[in-house]
Amino acid sequence: MLKKQFLKTLSLAFFLFLCVGVNLVVAEGSAVDFSGKVKKVLVDKSKVGIKDPKTKKRFILVINGESKLKGFSSIKDIKKGDLVEGQYVVTSDGKYIAQELIKK
Repeated sequence: MLKKQFLKTLSLAFFLFLCVGVNLVVAEGSAVDFSGKVKKVLVDKSKVGIKDPKTKKRFILVINGESKLKGFSSIKDIKKGDLVEGQYVVTSDGKYIAQELIKK
C-alpha cells in the first residue's frame, strides 16, 4: 500500500516537473526563429499573417516600434506573397511580437 502511494506521488511530481519544464522552453521573451510567406497584412492593426511552408503553421506577428524591418521601409511595404524570415517573442498573453522581419 505504501509503495502504491509513493508511486502515485512520484508520478504526480514528475508530471508537474514536465509541465513547468515545457513552460520554460517557450518562456516569455525567448526569441523564436521563423521563415515563411506573408498571407495577410493588416496595416491599421500593425499585424502580419505568416504561413510556414514546411510546417503549414500560421501565426500573426505584431509589428511595433521595436520591430526591425529589413527590406521594408514600413509595414505598408509588406505585401501578400512576400517571403520573409526573422525572429519573434511570445508575450504572456500569447501575442507574437516581431523582433526582426527580413524580406528574402
